[in-house]
Amino acid sequence: MSQYKAILAAILVVAALHPNCDAQLVPFAAPASVAPSLIQYTGAAEYAKPEPSHLVFYKEDGTFQEINSYLQNLDGSITTYAPGSGTYTYSIDPLNPSHATIVYNGSTDPTTFDNLYFYSAIGGLQVATQVSAVIAQPFFRFSPEIVTNGEVNVSNRCKLDSGAVAISGFVVQSTGPRWVLLRAVGATLANFGVAGAVSTPSFTVYDSTQTSVGTSSVWSSDPNLTGGYSAIFSLVGAFPLTSGSDEGVLLVQLNPGAYTGVFKAGSSGTILCEVYILPF
Repeated sequence: MSQYKAILAAILVVAALHPNCDAQLVPFAAPASVAPSLIQYTGAAEYAKPEPSHLVFYKEDGTFQEINSYLQNLDGSITTYAPGSGTYTYSIDPLNPSHATIVYNGSTDPTTFDNLYFYSAIGGLQVATQVSAVIAQPFFRFSPEIVTNGEVNVSNRCKLDSGAVAISGFVVQSTGPRWVLLRAVGATLANFGVAGAVSTPSFTVYDSTQTSVGTSSVWSSDPNLTGGYSAIFSLVGAFPLTSGSDEGVLLVQLNPGAYTGVFKAGSSGTILCEVYILPF
């Protein structure tokens, strides 16, 4: 997290030097608490490179777990960092109820806290006002836990012939975007006594217009991402995947609607297709 914070601090310093030239946003009262929730922090890709992004899970016991942290570099490549964890405190500015601050691990270092300026119930900017179009506008999306409409699990086990696909359909029902975890399980099935599992299982997710909205990646391909994936697996009650396996995983935020996951593999055999709609 420290690498991301240093870059974000630099962006904020530059942004502060430029007057607002865009339409003003209407401040929205910050929530009394951010736990439990997922918050995604993202730089505006169309305005700035490199683009930072990271996703953090805030727990009710005052601890946090970073799920991922990455930079999209100038050449389009992605650099990932090991996820951070620790404690946090959350407070609201008494002079500006739309401004909240999250301080990590009790530090007074200005690069280790987040300033959140809410402009809606689900997010806002990390600067007080909008800035010019040539300067980055780092923003955040707040996903609080949905108590009345929690997580849903769809799981299909089937056998694939060489070149065949398995299809799992699911519906996201909500008033706004929901975080969804999908997994294509192969090698880990051996832990449950299943022989003949597929190799390199993967998938692509399509919306109701048959537009691709996400594609899996091998969950163990980057050691900086496995810790975050494992945290999400635990959060939704999914069994852990075998260390170093070639199974495909995708964590994506989807709008309400109908979706289809098209699963395939590098060999024939047994595959488990999983979809978890998170309570966030």
